[in-house]
Amino acid sequence: MLLSLALGTALSAVVALAGTAPEAQAAITEKVVFASTRTTGTGVNNPTGDFEIFKMNPDGTGLRQLTTNKAHDYGPTLSPDKTKVSYMSHGEQTSNPEGDWEVYVMNASDGSAKRNLTHNGTDVDDYRPVFSPGGKKIAYESFGVQPSNLEGDDEVYVMRALDGSAKKNLSNNGVEVAGAEPVYDFDPAFSPSGDRIAYTSDGKQTSNPEGDAEVYRMNALDGSGKKNLSDNVAVYDASPAFSPEGKIIAYRSQGPQTSNLEGDAEVYRMNALDGSGQTNLTHNGAGVSDVYPFFSSDSTKVFYESNGVQNSNLEGDTEIYRMKTLDGTGKKNLTHNGLGVQDFIYPD
Repeated sequence: MLLSLALGTALSAVVALAGTAPEAQAAITEKVVFASTRTTGTGVNNPTGDFEIFKMNPDGTGLRQLTTNKAHDYGPTLSPDKTKVSYMSHGEQTSNPEGDWEVYVMNASDGSAKRNLTHNGTDVDDYRPVFSPGGKKIAYESFGVQPSNLEGDDEVYVMRALDGSAKKNLSNNGVEVAGAEPVYDFDPAFSPSGDRIAYTSDGKQTSNPEGDAEVYRMNALDGSGKKNLSDNVAVYDASPAFSPEGKIIAYRSQGPQTSNLEGDAEVYRMNALDGSGQTNLTHNGAGVSDVYPFFSSDSTKVFYESNGVQNSNLEGDTEIYRMKTLDGTGKKNLTHNGLGVQDFIYPD
């Protein structure tokens, strides 16, 4: 049951931003990295239409393809110094003859020097990497039986970004409630200070007796101090992202609630300290799914993925948007590629 959730999470990609200049200079100092099935366009080399990793400026210009292979490449994230991209790859290749999910790193400038960091073999899938603020560590999800995870459920790990060594299971929840299914932990995101990790936890536990998906945070060093931030009964809360100053967490919330009577997927924000001030930012109504938010470097904008017919997307395919962090106004479709082209941040 949760394996399909884990693999669904893996079939995706994340937008990563870097730089500190205002938006007027974004084309120079910031980049957006994402996965796309596009086969045409300037600089595109993807005749098979599989998922490849691209980068662009936040206004949609300056497109460049970083991966070109027969494997599916998803989930790119930029290192803090903007020199590396970590991502996950699925499919047989020289560096992964088993073809399972593995976490890779490559040069951000041109996609060169690709390296398999996790290399866990056939029965363990590793995906959804994110860099620590200092760039020395990568947090990621790992699914499958291994010495540090005998239940084989989804857990949040960290490792060295240089070579994939010193892997550590941080969430390590196993089966917390007797007789219940295992607890699945995924969607890691470092706080700007690097001392905390926000993540999604799905399964019955003392802090979540209902067992629905909730947004948590924990100590990034050893996984201690776990706290349920979203704490919504029967509502699916997932995909947290810290704002650059660390005060706000944006996340996905799906399920009927006062701020979302239709119960479709919407992008929310909340206080990163205690989960207070939960606010629906996208509020697009039935038929539109808004997921996987990520902040601009100055915290004023939130990038997200939107799927469904709306004035800015009459075809209703998957596109990458941005909006104001404060209230969700100023929504803009950045990719606008038309029917049949899927541009993903981190879809399921």
